[in-house]
Amino acid sequence: MGRHERMLQLNRQTGTGQRPLLVLLGVICVGLVAGAVYIQEAFGQYPCPLCIVQRYLFLLIGLLAFLAAAFDSRGGNRLAAWLIVLVGLVGIGVAGRLVYVQANPSISCGIDVMQMWTDAIPLAQWAPKLFQATGMCGDAYEPIAGLSLAYWGLLAFVAITLGVLIGLRRFSRPRYGRRMFS
Repeated sequence: MGRHERMLQLNRQTGTGQRPLLVLLGVICVGLVAGAVYIQEAFGQYPCPLCIVQRYLFLLIGLLAFLAAAFDSRGGNRLAAWLIVLVGLVGIGVAGRLVYVQANPSISCGIDVMQMWTDAIPLAQWAPKLFQATGMCGDAYEPIAGLSLAYWGLLAFVAITLGVLIGLRRFSRPRYGRRMFS
């Protein structure tokens, strides 16, 4: 049995082979939220309602990635990947809106309506430091590595969405009969 056949057999035995990537994505998303909470507590950059929505979206992506890694089935991974892409697109919209509001300080993010909604979610009652909006969307804080947290959130959502789309394309191609140098 050649190397190619052994790899095919191993892939059939261990599932889709995407488990490490899914776990990595989940850890990255949890790390992004943990980093935001650290910046909030250490530097006093308090989250606005749009920031809180982004935290929920990152945690949802992480949860979907962990669930897909736990079950590791081809159909389940594809479904989770498409759901992650959908949540990523929503995140791009939310983060894009926050970047727009910060670039145009005269525009409000609707703190009165959005804050009432985000603070009414039970998670905001259970973990207020993590999920309660205490800042304004237009607040200007010191940039981190030259970019505001709003830009970093937007870049993270774009990278996650593109990465998962590339992964969907890569893992959807049939592996059988494909050669490296043909």
